[in-house]
Amino acid sequence: MIVTPDAKHEIEIARLSILPEDRYLRVIVDMVSDIAQANGIGKKDTGHLEKVLMDIFRNIVKYGFQGDTCQPLDIIVLKRLHTLVIALEDRGLPFDYENLEHGEDKRFRLYMSKGYADMVNFSSLGNRGNRAEIVKSLPSNDIREEMDISEHHEHLKAEPAASDAEFTIEVFDHKNVNDLVRLVYKCYGYTYANEFMYYPGQIEALLHGDMMVSCGAYDSEKELIGHLALVFSKPGAKVGESGEAVVDPRYRGRKIFQKMKNFLKAQSAENDIVGIYSEAVTVHPYSQKGNLDIGASEIGYLLGYSPGTVSFQNITEGEKPRRQSVALMYLPVLESTPLKVYVPEAYKETLTEIYKNVDIKRSIITEGRGFKFDPDSESKVSVKVRADHNQGTITVESYGNSTLSEIKYYMRKLSVERVDCIYADLPLNLEGTAHTAEALRELGFFFGYIIPEYSDSDVLRLQYLNNIEISRDDIKTASPFGEKLLGFVFQDMAHSGQ
Repeated sequence: MIVTPDAKHEIEIARLSILPEDRYLRVIVDMVSDIAQANGIGKKDTGHLEKVLMDIFRNIVKYGFQGDTCQPLDIIVLKRLHTLVIALEDRGLPFDYENLEHGEDKRFRLYMSKGYADMVNFSSLGNRGNRAEIVKSLPSNDIREEMDISEHHEHLKAEPAASDAEFTIEVFDHKNVNDLVRLVYKCYGYTYANEFMYYPGQIEALLHGDMMVSCGAYDSEKELIGHLALVFSKPGAKVGESGEAVVDPRYRGRKIFQKMKNFLKAQSAENDIVGIYSEAVTVHPYSQKGNLDIGASEIGYLLGYSPGTVSFQNITEGEKPRRQSVALMYLPVLESTPLKVYVPEAYKETLTEIYKNVDIKRSIITEGRGFKFDPDSESKVSVKVRADHNQGTITVESYGNSTLSEIKYYMRKLSVERVDCIYADLPLNLEGTAHTAEALRELGFFFGYIIPEYSDSDVLRLQYLNNIEISRDDIKTASPFGEKLLGFVFQDMAHSGQ
């Protein structure tokens, strides 16, 4: 989950415009350190942030300004939901991606392997310069430090609830966040896939920031026995991600998940949300079947998407299974406006089937190899790295002559930093997507999924696996179309040379 709140979800703490001279670096570092510690970040983590900040500062001066210290650099410190963000903006030279590929410019570094930051974002802003963000979660109580793992094991052994036990589905009460994190722990122990679900403070920030809406399943005693959320990538998004699903093992088999999904679907329709997408595990077909039962359909598969640590009853705490793949499912809520989409010829048949399955009308256009970008068009590309899943996502906002070089550069840097899964998100409503996708297939990227209207456009995600082991035998599907689509993903992976 990547959250990009708008201004009303951010609080700017400090802004400093300063000449990029080494003698001023200590002033900047001291200011950021004091703010970090004032917000509860410990000395060790503050020290890590200092190292990242100093390195980015010096690299901007050396490579962006080429030693020219007369151009100011902006340092912005802000709170974004439950994180502290340190942003550096410069109007230095744009990246020379041809030189970058030959190792002649070292502005881009991740700092992820040592856990110095929870996320690092780099954005090329075209003629507005460049922006780098260091994102660190603010301190929050971790429920795992308060509970004994034996409680998780004992809960899994508990007798099923009576077959006629009643339960209700309601809007989740923000005041009951502690009940939610305890339910997650009792059901999953240490190994729930989304780390933030162990931290009440982080959940509360999403709920209060209107970036997440939830429903809960409650038994007759008002005990929380299930949870499902809808998470938005940004305010005003037309689609939401259904996730953070938990069902008490004592109540499994009662279709609680399906009832919660239908509850969120009804709420989404009332709030003009056109669709809901979700990640369904593939170690078994049941989550996929639950989505199919309420009208969702498969839109793709991400191979090796998450670390192989999710706890199921047949996996012990000591085992280290392979990274787990997920099926992407899409549930239409409201009718989607017909649009043009630009797709590679190799994907035309498959995407036509996907759109038909989710009942979305699209005019599919392919582009020949002779396609040329408008010489005046401006490329905007950003990269985000998610530490807990060891993933990197390269997002194209607009195309230009340098777009492919930018993606190639970031892909290579992410590979060197040993990021396991690298994604390229391309906007299907823009000319150039089909051309770019074909070029990326030659670099080793292959089909992942499409999400209708994800970010002001349908989005095509291509995936690249960085030396990780994948077995098709590990992946279970729940429908003939799902099996066919998975076959296409593996076929395209083979074509890419992976």
